Amino acid sequence: MKAALKYPVFYLAHAEHMVYVFWREENVTTRRLLAEAKGWAGQEVVDASGRRYTIRRCREIGPVGLYGRIGPVDRRTVHYETVFEEEVRRCPLPELQAWIAREYPQSEWFREACWRNAADFRQVVYSCRSFEELARMFRCHPEEEPSIRRDLVRFLIVALVVGVVIGLLARYT
Repeated sequence: MKAALKYPVFYLAHAEHMVYVFWREENVTTRRLLAEAKGWAGQEVVDASGRRYTIRRCREIGPVGLYGRIGPVDRRTVHYETVFEEEVRRCPLPELQAWIAREYPQSEWFREACWRNAADFRQVVYSCRSFEELARMFRCHPEEEPSIRRDLVRFLIVALVVGVVIGLLARYT
């Protein structure tokens, strides 16, 4: 079944005790990752409307750009399509919070994310009042992510404005 997911989307990886958050459809990966994960079969996905899907399989549908056509076969980037099971269940926010509070502290990335202990983490998780707020704990919104290009453009615009103002002040004083 093809599903129209409402973003942000939480991918729950039970084996890794991990939650991955996506703010938009990102259906690009490498052939190696797709093969290693066995198409992410069995992983659960919870979207922002509280629907819980189970992934049946992900399959490659084509190469991405030049790097998807040349280079080592296992490292080529590809587009993939996700097929979900027919059964869709409800997953209210408290249920998702309980899963995250129980599983994520067991992941290898818990300490890497600079959490001191599981109690502090659980308190923050249960204080979230929406799916979006919970998603921001794991990944900021794409517009909020650091961007060298955006910061460089802002710097150049500010430098241009300051240069014009200084030039005008020098001309009229």
